Amino acid sequence: MIAIVAESPTPDEPSRDIYFEIKKRGLGVRYLPIQRLSIEISKDGVVVATRRGPLDASIVLVRGLGYVVDFNTLMRRVSTLRIMERTGVVTINPVTSLLLSRDKLESIYLLKNAGIPVPPTVVTEDLYYGYKTAKEMGKIVIKPIQGSRGFGTMLFEDPEQAFQVMRTLLITKNPLYLQKYVEKPNRDIRVIVIDGRPIGCMYRISTSWKTNIAQGAVGVACELTPELEEIAVKATKTLGLIYSGVDIGESGEGYVVFEVNASPDWRGFKQATGLNPATYLVDYVQQIAKR
Repeated sequence: MIAIVAESPTPDEPSRDIYFEIKKRGLGVRYLPIQRLSIEISKDGVVVATRRGPLDASIVLVRGLGYVVDFNTLMRRVSTLRIMERTGVVTINPVTSLLLSRDKLESIYLLKNAGIPVPPTVVTEDLYYGYKTAKEMGKIVIKPIQGSRGFGTMLFEDPEQAFQVMRTLLITKNPLYLQKYVEKPNRDIRVIVIDGRPIGCMYRISTSWKTNIAQGAVGVACELTPELEEIAVKATKTLGLIYSGVDIGESGEGYVVFEVNASPDWRGFKQATGLNPATYLVDYVQQIAKR
């Protein structure tokens, strides 16, 4: 049996796509909110269970660990999935890779270390260092170190305004994640990669500096060039992901990778390209199930 795990009590569109694609192929499938997974440890062993009893799944597709969760909850969920992995369950994407992509600091370090172009970035808890960075960079973006869909991302040209926001973030025990703003067209590029292969890409076109579909951008199919393919595949492999959504900007000096998403929302991608990533992902799942 194959389980699809996410935080929402009801599956989002990508989770539904995966669910129905698995079901169409005659495989057993179940959707589970991650908070319904429990670990039972006793003298008889370790069991991953739900309200209906032990979970009998050989493959778990993880569609997210939760967006607004405290550290204890996150660790509980991560440990649960890791215990499942240690009992022989295949997790897609792997738990370690999910965490790497969730942590913007470590992921951008690994991308840079692999020779992938990324924006100039400073991460600190030192207010003076952050203020100095804002003055030197000129135009900066402040992001949550964990986040998605552009929520909580702010653009500043005035270092004094940035200072006030950074001060507030530090008072509330949030580190500062600062990036030099990359001047680009009113768009970026989202490439979907599955099992080492880019299946397609789209422009995300916006009237705002934010180019997330969740922030109102519109998806339009674009040409998947060899350079885009190489960057997207390399970024995905660098973080150890089976599938991903790689966000790439077109700067004056060439392509720049903004982010690699381990559980991308592909609703806009489907509409723009006519491709359903669930088909390609379940192809991979079937290969794993046969082993």
